[in-house]
Amino acid sequence: MSFPSAVAPPPAARRVPMWFWLVLALVVVLLLAAGITATVLLVRRFGGGPVKGDVAYTLRVTGKDGAAADAGAVERTRTLLLDRLRRLGVGRPNVTAVGPDTLKVTAAHEDADRVRSVLSPGNLTFRLATAQTMARPTDQPGGDCKSGAQAPASADSPLASARQKLGESVYQAAAALTGPEDPKAAQLQGFDRLSCAEIAALPPAMQFAVPAITCAMLNRRPAGALPNDAGVTACGDSVKYRLDAAKATGADVEDAEAALNKDIGRWTVIIRFTPSGQDRWAALTEEALHQQVAILVDDEVVSAPTIQAVITGDAEISGGSLDTKDAASALAVTLGSGALPAQVTITATDTVG
Repeated sequence: MSFPSAVAPPPAARRVPMWFWLVLALVVVLLLAAGITATVLLVRRFGGGPVKGDVAYTLRVTGKDGAAADAGAVERTRTLLLDRLRRLGVGRPNVTAVGPDTLKVTAAHEDADRVRSVLSPGNLTFRLATAQTMARPTDQPGGDCKSGAQAPASADSPLASARQKLGESVYQAAAALTGPEDPKAAQLQGFDRLSCAEIAALPPAMQFAVPAITCAMLNRRPAGALPNDAGVTACGDSVKYRLDAAKATGADVEDAEAALNKDIGRWTVIIRFTPSGQDRWAALTEEALHQQVAILVDDEVVSAPTIQAVITGDAEISGGSLDTKDAASALAVTLGSGALPAQVTITATDTVG
């Protein structure tokens, strides 16, 4: 006779101690608090619109010839500027249109200087330097030649005005100069009465040869005033350069990056070219062997290296104002984003109230 096996009762469930639930609840609360804090910080840093105390720049947007910019150019300018600010990593970047020709740029106040450093057109050109001379040392542009003046729609009117202010005898004497070393060059006066537009309208050879035309004057010409397809005069570090037509431009650039060159202990900007741009850059370095190539950004010479060999790789900008990481990063961002399709002029700097 068999008997059914006894069924053992199930083991009693283990009770979870109260302290476990308290610790779990505390962890959840801490995680939620951390998430909320991080979200608030990210919104305050990178988005959510301007807050009280942020810097605000008002920009007037015009065409490259000084005429009114069309709506498409204004919108592309807005988009490119916002892209630059985001690449630069400034806090709370915003660029909004507040009128048909006006943009408002806002960002965290601690980033005000970095924001301002990328509010330029960013026109890049590479040119062979054919001559150079030390410019007369002065920080004063003279006349009404102010930073940010707009390029005239035509050079004829400013040139006529310049000739009238100078007098025909002075203008003709300046035009006849063989170079800045000409004994008659130092005797010519009256150029300090000219406006930015009038200085920009003078022949490049005259701009180079007349000592009274200073780098302070030339560097206040409207950005983009220099033609790419002709010889020009431009300045860098108190040196005036006579330059050939541009052999490569910003359109040939694929990207730009700030990097610390440990060999020279300085920040530099590395420029990578498109395939066709690489060919143009290599051809320029071959033409300029043992001569200087001037690299211009917005018509100012930022670097003028002497070419020691044909360069089939990247270009490198160093020296000048590139003495900090911020300066190099701002230039790399400006060049990497491409030039603005319009002129921009800062008309006001405010604080968000």
